[in-house]
Amino acid sequence: MPGRSQRWGFAPPALWCILVLAAGCSPEVRYRVLSGVFDGVPPPGTPPKERLRHPRSGTIPEPAPPPVPVPGAELAGAEIPEEPEDLRPHYETFAELVAAFPADASGGPDWVEAVRRGLADPLPSIEPGEPLAPFPLNVRLRSAVPGFDVVFPHAAHTYWLRCDNCHQEIFVMRAGANPISMTKIFRGEACGRCHGTVAFAAETGCPRCHVRMAGPAG
Repeated sequence: MPGRSQRWGFAPPALWCILVLAAGCSPEVRYRVLSGVFDGVPPPGTPPKERLRHPRSGTIPEPAPPPVPVPGAELAGAEIPEEPEDLRPHYETFAELVAAFPADASGGPDWVEAVRRGLADPLPSIEPGEPLAPFPLNVRLRSAVPGFDVVFPHAAHTYWLRCDNCHQEIFVMRAGANPISMTKIFRGEACGRCHGTVAFAAETGCPRCHVRMAGPAG
């Protein structure tokens, strides 16, 4: 719907004359004159509307976001205890670490002996939660050849590995369910998944598994 100024058909000069004349009148007269020409003229005595405008833009500014808490801000100025000095040797490369470990018969690192000598102290777990302690269980594997029985020490392996590294994908936890042969090991199966790669090679560490070949302890 057109405004009153359009309905009356005033030309711009005539409108300016009305505005100039109304400017010198009383508020009541000025209201009657302007409301007859324009829509929405506030009556006399109406308080002006508050209009918040952003400088130079003419837009209402967005409210400022709440301050974001800074992690650790509550500790500002608090006394931070000093970390105890770590006196253990630190190695820059894996080669330096391996060189500091005792060697096995094949010349590779003897991981178990390194733990026994206190040269290595594996973390209980790399994941949060309850850590798993080494599992002290020796399993005797009977051999068809007399004198070639194998004793598998869980403790030596669980210093470095979690149970699910081997069970159930490689070894089923049931007696007699895992037929093992040296042929499989040399092909990289069963124990050969680690021995010959990251652990001592089977061809140079016979007495470490076939305990009777090591002779009497002395």
